[in-house]
Amino acid sequence: MEVEYYDPRLPEDDDENDMLFGDEEEGPAEYEEESGSDDEFAPTEFDENEHPSTPEQKITRQEQLRMLHLRKYLNELSDKVTQKDYMVHKTRDELKRCREKITELERERDGVYGQMQHAEGEENVSAFNRLQAQHERVLMELVNEGDIEDDIKKTLDRAEYEFAQAQVEQSKFALEDEELKKKEIQYQQERSEAAMLRNKKEQYYAQQAEKKHKNRDKEHVQALRERERKHRQAIHDAKKSREKASKYLKETMAKIRLQDQEEEERNRDHMKKRMGTIMSLKKDIADNRENLNALQARDKYMKHVRQSDLDNQRSSVIAEGGNPDEVLLKRLTREQFDKEKGVFDSKQRERQVHIAAKILREENRMKKRMQQQPQLWSDPKKDKTKRVPQHKKKKLQIFQESGSSSMEYNGDVEDSSSAKETGHQGVRVHHTNGHMGTASSDEDPDVSPFTLTADDKIPDSDSEDEQVKDLAKPEFEGMWNKHKPYSVPTDISAPIIKHNKASKMEQDIMRKVLDKHREGIVVKQVAAGREFKGCPFYSKPDTIHFKDFDVGKSYKKKVILTNVSYSVNYCKLIGITEHLKDFIDVFFDPPGQLSAGMNCEMLVTFSPMINEELTGDVKFLAQTGPFSIPIICSIKRCDLSVDTHKVDFGTTVIGETLKRTITLTNNGALGTKYEFAKVEGLKPRTLTTAETSLGRLTTADTTVKAQDEPAADGDKEGEKGKKDKKKGDKKEGKSEEKIEPKEQPVEEKQPGDAGNVPIETVGDDTTQGQSHDMLEPVIEEVDQERSTPQTGTIDSKSVAFTGKVTSMVDFLEHSDMDFDISTIDGMKVGENHSGVIGPFLSVKLEIIWHPTIPGRVDTDFTVSFDDPESDTITCKAIANAIDVPCWVQRQTVDLKICMLDRLYQDTIIVNNRATTALRLIFEVPKELRDHMELLPKTGYIQAKSQFQAQLKFLPRQSIFEEKSKYFDPETGVLEVPMEIQVADQTRPVPFTVNAVVTNSDLEFDQNDIDLGYCTIYESVKTTIKLTNKSILPQDFGFVGIPDYVDVQPNDGFGTLLPLETIEMDIIFSPSKAKNYSFELTCKSLINRIFKIKCHGIGVHPPLELSHQIINFAATTLNDVSSASFHVINSHISTNEYTHPVPRIGKGEIAPVCPTSFEFVVPEGVPLTISPAVGTIDPGKGYRIQIQYSPRLLEKFIRKESVKMAVRNMEAKAEREYQEALLKEKESEEQAAKKKPPPPKKSPKGKPKAGDTTSVEPEVKGPAKVTTPHADSIDKNSDEYHQAHTSLLRTFTGNFNTYVIPCYVASGKAGKPGELKYSIHNTLYLEVHCPVIKPQIVVISDNGRTTTDFGDVSIGKHVIKTFTIQNISGECIEKVKISLLDPVGPFEVLNALGSLDPDESHTLICSFTPTSGRVFYETLELQCPNSTLRVTLAGHGVSPKVNLSLDTDVLDMGSVLVNEYVEKSFKIKNASSLAIEYRINLDSNSLTKQTQTQGLPQFVKRDPAMKALVGTQNNNGKSVFDAVPTEGIISAGGSKEITLTFAPDHYSEHYADGIRIELFGQDLAHVFQAIGQCMPHIMYVTGGDELAPDVESLSVLPDQDEEEGASPRKAVLLTFNSVSKEVEFTTATRELFIGCVRTMAVSQKKNGEFSFENLNNINAKGFNLDPPKGQVEAGSKRTIVFTWSPPPGHHPNQPCEASIMLTIKGDATDIYRVLLRALVVSE
Repeated sequence: MEVEYYDPRLPEDDDENDMLFGDEEEGPAEYEEESGSDDEFAPTEFDENEHPSTPEQKITRQEQLRMLHLRKYLNELSDKVTQKDYMVHKTRDELKRCREKITELERERDGVYGQMQHAEGEENVSAFNRLQAQHERVLMELVNEGDIEDDIKKTLDRAEYEFAQAQVEQSKFALEDEELKKKEIQYQQERSEAAMLRNKKEQYYAQQAEKKHKNRDKEHVQALRERERKHRQAIHDAKKSREKASKYLKETMAKIRLQDQEEEERNRDHMKKRMGTIMSLKKDIADNRENLNALQARDKYMKHVRQSDLDNQRSSVIAEGGNPDEVLLKRLTREQFDKEKGVFDSKQRERQVHIAAKILREENRMKKRMQQQPQLWSDPKKDKTKRVPQHKKKKLQIFQESGSSSMEYNGDVEDSSSAKETGHQGVRVHHTNGHMGTASSDEDPDVSPFTLTADDKIPDSDSEDEQVKDLAKPEFEGMWNKHKPYSVPTDISAPIIKHNKASKMEQDIMRKVLDKHREGIVVKQVAAGREFKGCPFYSKPDTIHFKDFDVGKSYKKKVILTNVSYSVNYCKLIGITEHLKDFIDVFFDPPGQLSAGMNCEMLVTFSPMINEELTGDVKFLAQTGPFSIPIICSIKRCDLSVDTHKVDFGTTVIGETLKRTITLTNNGALGTKYEFAKVEGLKPRTLTTAETSLGRLTTADTTVKAQDEPAADGDKEGEKGKKDKKKGDKKEGKSEEKIEPKEQPVEEKQPGDAGNVPIETVGDDTTQGQSHDMLEPVIEEVDQERSTPQTGTIDSKSVAFTGKVTSMVDFLEHSDMDFDISTIDGMKVGENHSGVIGPFLSVKLEIIWHPTIPGRVDTDFTVSFDDPESDTITCKAIANAIDVPCWVQRQTVDLKICMLDRLYQDTIIVNNRATTALRLIFEVPKELRDHMELLPKTGYIQAKSQFQAQLKFLPRQSIFEEKSKYFDPETGVLEVPMEIQVADQTRPVPFTVNAVVTNSDLEFDQNDIDLGYCTIYESVKTTIKLTNKSILPQDFGFVGIPDYVDVQPNDGFGTLLPLETIEMDIIFSPSKAKNYSFELTCKSLINRIFKIKCHGIGVHPPLELSHQIINFAATTLNDVSSASFHVINSHISTNEYTHPVPRIGKGEIAPVCPTSFEFVVPEGVPLTISPAVGTIDPGKGYRIQIQYSPRLLEKFIRKESVKMAVRNMEAKAEREYQEALLKEKESEEQAAKKKPPPPKKSPKGKPKAGDTTSVEPEVKGPAKVTTPHADSIDKNSDEYHQAHTSLLRTFTGNFNTYVIPCYVASGKAGKPGELKYSIHNTLYLEVHCPVIKPQIVVISDNGRTTTDFGDVSIGKHVIKTFTIQNISGECIEKVKISLLDPVGPFEVLNALGSLDPDESHTLICSFTPTSGRVFYETLELQCPNSTLRVTLAGHGVSPKVNLSLDTDVLDMGSVLVNEYVEKSFKIKNASSLAIEYRINLDSNSLTKQTQTQGLPQFVKRDPAMKALVGTQNNNGKSVFDAVPTEGIISAGGSKEITLTFAPDHYSEHYADGIRIELFGQDLAHVFQAIGQCMPHIMYVTGGDELAPDVESLSVLPDQDEEEGASPRKAVLLTFNSVSKEVEFTTATRELFIGCVRTMAVSQKKNGEFSFENLNNINAKGFNLDPPKGQVEAGSKRTIVFTWSPPPGHHPNQPCEASIMLTIKGDATDIYRVLLRALVVSE
């Protein structure tokens, strides 16, 4: 055998060392770094000589690793030598036992051989045969033992060889071992020296830290002194300030009293006015009541008349035999219809008149426009040269299903070259003088000229509403105008017949069959005599619409087809439109026959490749005929609109600036660029302006409303006209703008409508014409300037005008500045005039109105877009600018919010733009002259200057009662239109004064506060509500508060927001027992006073608490905190003059006697008070203990546990779902392997119809989870404990405050709840309890804090573990473990150190019960801020077994020598756990020899010393043997034990003690097994003991007997007859004769017995029964002996006799039975 040796002295790779000792390398490396850093920064007092001076003397890191490796290897060698030595000794012991066994067998062999010779000499064949068999058995065992001895020798040799090898290997490293020990000693010394150095450094650093701490304390003391000095200085300054303020307090109080008197006078006046108003109101109500009664009587009479007419009509109808309800309903319906018809006819006539007038106005406006701006219309002669020659014209016929006469056109204005390049039809529409020309198109038959316009709206696929569709008639007639019934073309069948070898007749037959088959496909469906017509299937949606698609993406839609025919029908997919096949795939599985009302599904997939709109159909064939479903694929478009097309700025004075916005919204999916611009060009109404007031003001300006209403109607009609005109021009490019000037739709006021035209333009047509002619050169010049890149300006002086000019032209002529013609009317666009509007977004477009000249302005604005399909949107802005000489700088004077009875002022600034001074008269409405005033009332304003007037507003309380039309009492809003009358000016200058009037009241929710009873040790808090009735914030404060009252928050001062209600706490803290009554005064900032009355009663209770408030330290959940306080009875005297005495208010004084208390903890509060009830003598105190143990609320845990349960069920469902998917996948793979070859494809390369199969997955998804109810969660379930642990982790902490009442009563207390107390003497204990998150929690066993060891047998050792984790964010340096009971069964087997955040540690606990009971102990894991309590529980079970034996002695009976007998008994486990048992014999006990050293029992005659062990075998084997001797019995089970009795020599005293031990320690049962070994099959037992039961070790010599007779044996029977007064009782004894059941075949099975000389014993009074008989094998016969004293017997003398007993079996034995009788007394 080759042995490989490993020598650690050989050089090794550093990588292997790093790999083997990687974990141990970090510690020393860090130590070296720390040592270096300490040496570098340590002070000089540390001597470095303590360390080795040279680095060679130190043990390096490599040497340390080698030492560790070498020590490990040497330890392994030592263990190996020890193991081999043990194997050698063990093998030698086995060899020794084997040789002893061989010696014993040889001795047995010689003994058996001697017995064989003796039996052969006696000619005992049976014994010889038995001994021969035993001899052969012994020889066989000798041979086997010899073989075993050889094997053991071989094993011993091999073990000795290996032991020698190990010793040799160990001796090789003897020197290394000694050297290693020296180095280890050196290494330990180095470490101890380093530790000493570190200790010195730490002591030095500790001294430095202590010095710093003392310095900080000194600085802190100095800072405190400085702060006290500043505090004293501040108190001194405050006293000086109060002395100064007291001087002005008297003056302020005098002013306040004066204001109070004035306030009372105003209130009296106000009440008088209110009384007058109420009286007048009462009179008005009385007057109106009569009128109302008259009106009600008239209405009642009219109703009665109508009802009587209706009843008469009903009775007449009934008399005629008709249905009155039907007749009256028809009549009522007819009347209602006639009424509505009349209203409709009148409205229709008015509308017709309005339309006709509008058409006339439009024609007049267009004529005037053409005269004013002829350049906007094209000249046919000039345009003729620019026009492209037209192609052949073809008339387009357009019709609509709705029957409308309006037409729509779609065309592009392009030249012919572009039309030819693109290949599309170009249509050009031109206008001449407002009339529409003809449309020309290319003659391309392949391209359809009919396309959708931008105004055509495609219905959505989900919509069921049918839209009206416009159909254009094509150039050729087809299926559009002629609908024929469906018929299959005959030429379709031609390509189907492709049999080359078919004859002509066969082809004709085939064609006829196919025609017949096609004719049978489409049949008429008739049900109940009615033929079905129409589409047989209804599709949902009715149109497959893919809206706003993107190229490259895929879209799917599901279509449901429903059979709407009368009976069964079928549906077959024919195909789709040809040009859609590249983009659309249809998946349709023919369902077969469908009953009426049934449906089937179809999946349509659209994969766009080009960004174009596509239309087509999906064609089907049904039994009643073909049908199709339209498909529409629309690209992204812009859907642009504005919220309004008209913006009205109203009437504005020139110089003001107003802004309005228009919202542009894009409801489409495509964004575009927009441009918001003003339509440039001057309109006639813009030019007809009112004259300015600069010296030529003759008439007042016209009203705005008269101008706006007709203009609004005209604008609406103009918008409709523009929309109708734009429907014909879908795409209008820039080329059209170059060819023709852009026409802007304008509106013209009707000439006859004088109210809509300024005054100076009415009635002077010549002036209008001249003005128009004069403006033409200006407009042409503006157009020329507009064509240039830069904005042009007009120099009005360079333009020659003829005739009379208007005011506007005059203004332009006299203007010296450059003026932009585009802003001459005052309208312009805002900053956001261009940009990009995204899809589904909106933008705000701003229009700015800044008039510079008076007059009405009507301006058009356009919103144009880059999207060619989006039409330009036109908006209109109208405004009116007026010019007056005087105008107010602020049209609205806003006084904001004003309080009643307070003065508010503002300045009104009036401007004069005239050149002369004017007189101003300021007027205030009559209703408000008591509240508002303008000063001065009359004034003169100079030319070109300003005038300032003072507005005073003093709102009084009566403004709410005067019912002025300018004031709303509910909202308090005041809006007063004011006017300034100007001399020589018809129209006054208006302006508006706005204000919101509010009061300054503060209101309490209660005016009388009852504070109730309050003890002098506590405070009572009452909450009141303070409401600010004003809509302005008000400051308030409670002043003059008594010392025993406090108002919070902010000491009763604060600010109330408008209409705000706040809660104020009034805290009543009485100082002594009496009745209190006082008032609280609240003042506002404006010095208004509000008072509230308060009253309460002070109570002095008989007992007092040492602490009214208990502040617990921060307590973690599931932890306990304790505190203590005292209840004191200080009432020792009733003298109220020397000290305060206990009483309620001014009531009776409490008696001096023992006083009882009772604490009542509210339900659900985690507080425990002990004792809760007690009695205290006068002048004594009592200590009270209070504990706080916070816990999580049950409802929160159950709510979280529901989430945990749902999460677990979802995870389980998901796991089952994944398993089902996996099984399904495996089944599909197996099915794919067995799947037949794929079917043949059709000639075109496509699979045959019906071959495509789709396997629907059987598993649709995880099973649905039903949320359990919170109450159904068991507290012992895993979900409940998981939820508890989860809430502990997420707990953030809170602060709880509890108030515990303490009831007090005089006298001794009884049981809790029976104390007769007064509620007024109740004391209250306030407990502040902060709760924080625990630092450590148990994470094992779902967070359970109870470790249950279960049922454990006494003495058994069970180990369990639990894991804790640090859930705090800080490192726990040390976790202390509480001390368990040192003599208890629980024990912690491992230590616990520091815990980093989120670190866990497992604790090992053992349970070894010492008694049969329940053990319960709490293990505390103490952290700096929390304590975790883990409950250790276990049940020590005392193992209990029962035996099936009735007595403590098991009699094995009698057996012959060298034979055996077996008996069995059962051990039943009566405990609740499995037990381990072991059966021990006392004969095998090691203490047997010690126990037998004393005197035998027959010497001492002590029954207690009776030994269980009797006679044993001579051969050394146990006479008794139990099988099995050990094992395990389950709970409630049983085990059968077989006991064998095998003696080797004659003795009647075989016995042995049998002990049953449980778990190797507990002795459960002890009983004795006895037996007899007989030389012959017959034996006698039952007599008195004549010899000791201990067998002698000496060999007794044989007695000489006659040949052929066995020696006689004696049996003694003693009789005791009790002597009575008259007679003697009969004494009875029993004698047993037995027969042994032998295993020998030749032996006699039964035995006989007989007694001789019966007459001799009968004479002496002895009798027996039976005298002779037979005994069966294995049984006993009982012989009963009786003795009755014969007559004449002397009672003091014994009676003796004897009888011979002969027993016959395999041998004959004679027994002499000795009978001895005595007479005894009772």
